[in-house]
Amino acid sequence: MIRSRLILIIGILLISSCSAPYQSDSDQLIGEPDPNFTDTPSVTVESSTTLTATATSTPTATLIPPTFTPIPQKLTMLSSESLRKGVVPVQYIADTCHYLENRWGEGKSTPGTIVVPIMFHSVVKPGRKITNTTDISLSSFEYFMAKAKDMGFSTVTIEELIGFLNANEKIPERSMLLILDDRRPGVTEEYFMPYLEANDWTLTLAWLTTELTSDYTWDRMERLAESGRLDVQSHGHNSEYIQSYTPIEVVEKELYEPIQIIQEHFGTIPQAHIWSGGNFTEQAIDIARKAGYQVGFTAFSRGPLLFNWIPQGEIELRVKDPLMVLPRYWSTDLSVSLYHALEINKEAQLYAEAVKEEELRYLDIYCQDEEGD
Repeated sequence: MIRSRLILIIGILLISSCSAPYQSDSDQLIGEPDPNFTDTPSVTVESSTTLTATATSTPTATLIPPTFTPIPQKLTMLSSESLRKGVVPVQYIADTCHYLENRWGEGKSTPGTIVVPIMFHSVVKPGRKITNTTDISLSSFEYFMAKAKDMGFSTVTIEELIGFLNANEKIPERSMLLILDDRRPGVTEEYFMPYLEANDWTLTLAWLTTELTSDYTWDRMERLAESGRLDVQSHGHNSEYIQSYTPIEVVEKELYEPIQIIQEHFGTIPQAHIWSGGNFTEQAIDIARKAGYQVGFTAFSRGPLLFNWIPQGEIELRVKDPLMVLPRYWSTDLSVSLYHALEINKEAQLYAEAVKEEELRYLDIYCQDEEGD
């Protein structure tokens, strides 16, 4: 009897121990450690009774796969064999996505579009001797103007040039800048104006604002400017050729004085500075930028301008600001200039077609915003 009761009590105790609340393996891994835990081995009880354990919650772990950002490949750039020895093309837009979006975007200039800046001075009448290397004969001038029209060139303003250089804004595929240096109201009115009116062109004036300019000259130029054919830009105040030793106050006067004077007489603010004599320094370029100029022109004949592609020589490369040292063809080599520019135009078009698929793929892979638009 006593032995049977002991067996019964032991059995009840064993069953009670098996009925303790259930804790899943995952609960043990994620939850706080049991303070009553010991290394005592557990006891397994076989029983005909089926025990069902139900966990109130089962934590789940979400695995987030690692993300990999592809490293952008380096794109190539047009290298033209038409450029002279020592002249290399330079890009000025650091953001590749910004460049490609404007290069291939809707409503933009077609790849290969060129701008041909040309420097003019005096036009010499028949019978007179040419004594200055920058001057040209009337017959050469007339030949060039007719040839430019026949080859499909048209003019752009400085504002249009800036829009093209910065964002590839739409301009004619064959564009040119006719830039007349110094104070030449006679050349402007007698020689250029008939072509400007006949072809709907504009003339960019690299205008000196010196105090020596007479009231008659101002009145004459203001009247001509009313035609809308003149795009007046800065050429300095007293035509100082800026050198490394030029006093800073002289440099500042050359750059700041024209802004106020041009605004007073023509109602516009110059955005370009055409360096007198083509001379510049790194300090002068820095001052020009602070004054608000967006582009500058040298007297170096390097080649045409393309979007994010400026041909430069060793001297320009030193200052590391391509837009402030843009090249200009000389008027004494006019017909050759146009043909040279067209060679690069064709090279650029063929190059663009060759790399179009690669550049569009770059846009698709590396230039999507956060929403994937």
